[in-house]
This record gives sequence, structure tokens and C-alpha cells, in this order.
Amino acid sequence: MSDSGSAPWWVVVTGASQGFGAAICTELAPLLPPGSRMLGLARSQQGLATTAAAVTKANPAVTFSPVVMDLATAKAVDYEAALEDNLGTSQSSPPGQALLFQNAGSLGSLKYLREMDDAAHLSAYFNLNISSVILLNAAFMRLISAVSGKVKVKIINISSICALEPFKSWGLYCTSKAGRDMLFRVLAAEDPGVRVLNYSPGPLDTGMQVHARTETQDDDIRKAFTSMKEEGKLLSCQTSVRKLLQVLEKDEFKSGGHVDFFEV
Repeated sequence: MSDSGSAPWWVVVTGASQGFGAAICTELAPLLPPGSRMLGLARSQQGLATTAAAVTKANPAVTFSPVVMDLATAKAVDYEAALEDNLGTSQSSPPGQALLFQNAGSLGSLKYLREMDDAAHLSAYFNLNISSVILLNAAFMRLISAVSGKVKVKIINISSICALEPFKSWGLYCTSKAGRDMLFRVLAAEDPGVRVLNYSPGPLDTGMQVHARTETQDDDIRKAFTSMKEEGKLLSCQTSVRKLLQVLEKDEFKSGGHVDFFEV
């Protein structure tokens, strides 16, 4: 995705302590020019430390900055401080490219909608899965706009088939994923100079899948996920991230569009 003579890149990854977010960091690191900076946001200090060590091993010329943050409660000033403290300010030399991977998210309650009665859970859920995305996108765009010089910007939403198809007892997750896809479509329309991608990584073999197989209320959906695991149909995070990086490198996607692992 780069060559040794290009300017350093700035990369931000949410949910960088495990799973798909950690895989983004470790698979992308070897492709970055020397001096590039990578900011990982997550709640787990231990998980971020593991990712930091893996990034350093993959490319010692990349600086990984772990920032422990609960995205469900973070404010705009928290994102601004994290970006400026670990990437740069208006006085910094502009990066060759700036990438933001909006990966963090949660399944939430896996009950039927008719049984939803916890207002606090709903508020916290959409704070994490929708509001945090809006705030970080805005802070990221403000930082890039303040840097003198033209910067190639790509903002990637880690989406899901659930953004397009209804899954019984997954009402919260489907709603948040559909909402995020639309947010990024609007972002693409508002900022034609920014490359925006909704990437659906396919069924991943992660802790979230374990939760899906054990906690999903609907029998049909739960059995479907169990069958995928038993039949070896789940993808490794590394496999899907490599496909994502290929999509970004080719740069042929429609900005704001939805690209599925199995489509490319």
C-alpha cells in the first residue's frame, strides 16, 4: 500500500485490543512507511499492549500509541486530545495518507424487540455504536483539515451483512449497522474528497461469534451460527483484513458503498 519513499501515514483503529481491530493493526503495520503513527483505541490496556508489541515486531519503524478509552462515554474533547497527542496538530507535517478504521462495536442485547425494556442499555448501546462514530469521525476530519497540505483520507466503517438483512433477536445490532452504513454514505456525499468505505468482513471466528452462539434468543439464528462454526465456515480475522487492505489498495470502490468479503 505504500513505498519506502512516501511520507509517513496516520492510522486510527478503534477496538484495537483484540479480534478484527488488532488484526487491522498487525496486518497493516508492515505496509506503512517509516515514521508512520498508529493510534489504537480500546478499553483493555492489556489487549492494547499485546497489539502494540505485535505492531512493533511487524514494523519497528511504526509508532503505535495505545489509548485506553471507553467509547460509550467518551466526549468530543477526549477524541480531540487523543488524536492531537498521538498523531499531530496543525503545526505537524502532513501525512501521506490518513486512515480511520471505525471497527469498535457490540452485539448488545440479543432478545426479541418485543422484550426490550431497558432504557439505560439502549442509551449506552447507541452511544457506543452510533454516537462515538459520529464524534470520532468529526474530530478526525477537523484534525486533517487543520494540517497544511493535501492529505489522502480514507475512512472505513467495519459493517456487516446485518446492515442489509434482518436477523431475528438481533434488532439492536442490525439497526446500528444499518445506521452506520447510512452515516458513512452521508459522509461520502458531504466530503467528495474523502474515500469512504463500508466493509462487511464476513463471519469471523471471534469472541463475538461465541457470544452469538450462546446468547442469541432466536433458535434459528443461534443454530445457524453454531453450524457455521461446526462446518468450519468462519473466517480468521487476518484473512478478512487482508481482503480489506486489497480493496483499499486497488481503490476502485464507490465512496460510501458497501463491499462484502465475498464480493471481492
